[in-house]
Amino acid sequence: MKRILIISGWIVLVAGATVLLGFAKSKRNNTACKSIDITIKEKGTDLFITSDEIRALITKDQDTVEGKAMDKINLLEIEQMLKDNPYIISAQVYATLDGVIKVKVSQKNPIARIIASNDESYYVDSAGYFMPLTDNCTPRVLIVNGYINELYTGNYQNNAKKMETDTSVHSVLPSIYRIAAFINHDAFWKAQITQVYVDSAKEFTLIPRVGGHRILLGDTSDLKQKFDKLFTLYKEGFNSNGKWNEYATINLKYKHQIICTKK
Repeated sequence: MKRILIISGWIVLVAGATVLLGFAKSKRNNTACKSIDITIKEKGTDLFITSDEIRALITKDQDTVEGKAMDKINLLEIEQMLKDNPYIISAQVYATLDGVIKVKVSQKNPIARIIASNDESYYVDSAGYFMPLTDNCTPRVLIVNGYINELYTGNYQNNAKKMETDTSVHSVLPSIYRIAAFINHDAFWKAQITQVYVDSAKEFTLIPRVGGHRILLGDTSDLKQKFDKLFTLYKEGFNSNGKWNEYATINLKYKHQIICTKK
């Protein structure tokens, strides 16, 4: 008998919840949209897309939204449209019972600006996605230039293409992403390394902020070990003897050694 009562109680609760949900959905559908509330999760002080731009995108996608019945507004379509935007990494769109459309987006976090051989520029973010330049801001990120033939236009203009998964033959982009991600995750190297140059052999040269030398990295094999060797040289060699500007190149290409060439 007790078990029957418990089951009956659950049935009543489920039925009640279903009725309430149905009522809430019906009320929301019959409510006109009063406003759009937009929240952008910023990365630092750089804002790549503004609330006004998001509002304009929604209006373009759905025509006029304010004053329209909620059942005439495709929230899932708006959400997908925002996710497809090159500056947005994630989006959530939902409506409240009192007629407010809530829009919450997280923008991408660029870690490097790539300047291709034809001078076309674009960003790559911390997750390996590409981003075009924007007039809204110019973030201070790592510059990568040189023999880079992969162009943003026509190749990477969608959020599905990620740098580290680019399997194009001879593409230098995966290696660029590995270097940029490594530098970005270390506070010291993020402050010290300002530029990466790609030569015709697809080897990499690092340009430091402090010191008049150039760092010959070679390829991206043993990346951590190479940077560890360089840090040891900075800490135990250059700092104690003040030799930051005495060398033209620091070669990290070879295992278990560093070759320094004086000016």
